[in-house]
Amino acid sequence: MLQILLVDDEKSVVETLAETIPWESCGIGTVHEALSGAVALEIMENHDIDIVMTDIRMPEMSGIALITAIHERWPHVQTILLSGYADFEYAKQAMAQESFDYLLKPVSDEDLIETVQRLVNRIKQKWETAASYQRAMHAFQENLPLLQSTMLHELLTGKTYSEQALSDKLELLELPYSVGEELGMMVIRMEEHLTEMGNQDLSLMEYAICNIISEVMQHHFHIWHTKDVHDYLVVLASVKQAAPKGSTKDEKPQALLEHYAAQIQTNVQLYLKGAISISVSHWGKFPHEIGEIYEGAVRSMRKRMGQVRGLFVTASDDPDVHPIPAIRSLYKPPTLISLLEAGRFDDVEQKIELIFEELLQSGEYHDIAETTIEVYHALAGAFAYIIHKNGKQISSVLPADKFRYFQAPSYATAQQLKDWSIRTLHTISQDAEQELKDNHSTIVRSVKSFVDQHLDGDVSLPAIAEYVHLHPVYLSKVYKAETGEALTAYVYRLRMEKAAYYLRSSSAKVFEIAELVGYNNTAYFIRVFKKFYDVTPQEYRENLPV
Repeated sequence: MLQILLVDDEKSVVETLAETIPWESCGIGTVHEALSGAVALEIMENHDIDIVMTDIRMPEMSGIALITAIHERWPHVQTILLSGYADFEYAKQAMAQESFDYLLKPVSDEDLIETVQRLVNRIKQKWETAASYQRAMHAFQENLPLLQSTMLHELLTGKTYSEQALSDKLELLELPYSVGEELGMMVIRMEEHLTEMGNQDLSLMEYAICNIISEVMQHHFHIWHTKDVHDYLVVLASVKQAAPKGSTKDEKPQALLEHYAAQIQTNVQLYLKGAISISVSHWGKFPHEIGEIYEGAVRSMRKRMGQVRGLFVTASDDPDVHPIPAIRSLYKPPTLISLLEAGRFDDVEQKIELIFEELLQSGEYHDIAETTIEVYHALAGAFAYIIHKNGKQISSVLPADKFRYFQAPSYATAQQLKDWSIRTLHTISQDAEQELKDNHSTIVRSVKSFVDQHLDGDVSLPAIAEYVHLHPVYLSKVYKAETGEALTAYVYRLRMEKAAYYLRSSSAKVFEIAELVGYNNTAYFIRVFKKFYDVTPQEYRENLPV
């Protein structure tokens, strides 16, 4: 929602507008208040204001001078002028400064609401135009290579799509791949001479290597590349349906890919004066086997090449070794730690379910004792990390039976470990929820205490937010979520209830009561009191039972 700034040197005018106008229904989410042009400009510096509604006749800086300064520095901000003087010259100046409207005080709520709603609709239309299809498509095309690279990186790290969503995204990103298609992969490591370059030069070198790959392989393969977490270049290759004339059609795709990989290595050495190592994977089906062939190629890079430079390894070189299967869901993003940090406890529980489902499935082929140890340490580490990051000790959050697992794991089966994990997660979640409730309750108590003590002074949203050291927008959301009532509505209601109390229990005059509840303008006080109680203060007092 949009943000509006109300500016008037009469405090009662600003507060009345802030309290009595149904801003949310007008499309306004946050209302700021200023009693001078200088304060208004300071608020503009610190907040993303969309609309400024200002009085014209103010000391030191007039409303005309204020909107002139605003349009020079924030040309996108829309302005509305209020004035108690029906002076055509002011109206002309307002229009010259491209003010949206000019309203005469006292303006009715209906007229003001109608003006604000028209302006909100204009702002929305402006942003919709800015986000037009043509501009979006232009930006999309400019960033297409990056989007393609990002999608491949996500697939390598385990992100999954439904078949329809995958097909739609491939079409959108102009990637000629389909589910079930056979694909090969190259993993390329740049060696010392290349990796010692600065970041900018290294990026240019990566770009040059990708150009060589495209030049060498373009006639036979579709190419899709990205950079992985190890800073390796990962190149996915699928065979084009129509091979060029004179090509070796009978050559198997695996052999052809290995042939081109060796040629790429030679060209990089020859033209870029640098060494690269290449691991060529076995072939697999898109997209479900991408993770497997990628891990195999990286494993070859790590185990067969080690730190030796400029080597070339293919899938056929690898011995027939069946490693203990990794529990991929344990490390698949979003990770346990990132989910815990975000407070997404339901998603953490779902991830734990997937981890143990995969763990038990791996038990069909291998003894799961060692992988269970891996799972335990990953879970215990994530739980300990989030507890410590929240400034607490494990023993203060978890009961003794759960804490013992951190000192001496006592599970006998994977199911026992899973049960402990879920119970521990629930305890951490409940502790976080209680802490949040306590924090919010403390904020609400502080707000109510401040408002009650300063009701005859400045109880605007910025003043309250400054007192509790929170951003005004965040404070508004917390207060509304905790109490079910908008903060401005609470201040308004409290003022009216206090005013009614003074009318019932004292002989103070109406103007005195107005000042006691923060209204310097008695006429405005009478107006807002009547809006709240449907009677004027005097009528309210006269109707009291004897």
